[in-house]
Amino acid sequence: MNNEARPAQNAGDEINSDVNEDVTELSEDIEVVSPGAMLRDARLVLSLSQEHIASKLNFKVSLVKNIEDDIFDPAMPTTFNRGYLANYAKLVAVDVEDILASYDALDAASIQRSEMLSFSRETAKQAEHSRVMWLSYFIVAVLIGLTVLWWQQESNQQAGVVDDSSASLSTSAQSNELATPVEQEPSGSVNSSQVSDSAQASNENLQAQDAAVIEQVVVANDTATPDTVASDNNATDISAAEKNQAETPEVSTAVFTFSGDCWVNIFDATGERIAWGVKKAGYVMTIQGKAPLKITVGKPELTSIVFNGQTVDMSAFNVGNIAKFNLPIIAQ
Repeated sequence: MNNEARPAQNAGDEINSDVNEDVTELSEDIEVVSPGAMLRDARLVLSLSQEHIASKLNFKVSLVKNIEDDIFDPAMPTTFNRGYLANYAKLVAVDVEDILASYDALDAASIQRSEMLSFSRETAKQAEHSRVMWLSYFIVAVLIGLTVLWWQQESNQQAGVVDDSSASLSTSAQSNELATPVEQEPSGSVNSSQVSDSAQASNENLQAQDAAVIEQVVVANDTATPDTVASDNNATDISAAEKNQAETPEVSTAVFTFSGDCWVNIFDATGERIAWGVKKAGYVMTIQGKAPLKITVGKPELTSIVFNGQTVDMSAFNVGNIAKFNLPIIAQ
């Protein structure tokens, strides 16, 4: 038994002669011989079955198979895995140190592979991240360019709208300037002058009609009564008062109080008309002018006059007749 195990041990020594006990980093070109393969080869050299190994070591057949396939439970502590490998190596006459070194090398190789895989994944992730970043930069640049282009277009459109509006405003202003003096100003001035002229003409017509009516009444009264002589005498007395103009002040004041509707027409010494028209009952009129004042009253009985603070006697004038006299009245 021992003699047969020696060739297997020598073969194992030859296989594992290049395996270092402390493996920290392996070259990518080196293929690591796993402990399971070493144990399986030794078992086959001894012509032993997995069931025989399981019965000798009090293992399950599945555990023996997993050891030979280098399948170790990650939840199992490393001490247990190393103990299984040591017992199996002793049973098939393989150096325990070589098996454990191979196990350690296998663990280092798996770590290195995981590190390389992690490094490759990290590199790929960084490359993908870089591509995503460059793509993001490109999209942002495109958006900025489109925004600038849109802003320029909007600015040009707004400038065009402003130009069009200013042009339309200037055109409308010019048209208004051209149309205003022709259509508005003449029509307004003509209308206002026409209104004022028509109002003045209607007023004058009314007064002329009133004067005509009063004169007709006076003529009728003169022809029907002998009071015409007295009226003429009054007119003679009034004309005599003009000789004493120097005795009156420069500006005289006369206050008229009307107890009924009465027509008057008053001029001062300069020939300027001071008052005229029909005055309503209860109306008080104060006039000032250079004496003598030429007074014409349609109904003297309805008029009371205070001239320069003195009451004028209106009883000398006939009722219903037009009275024409000067103020002041010069008594004879």
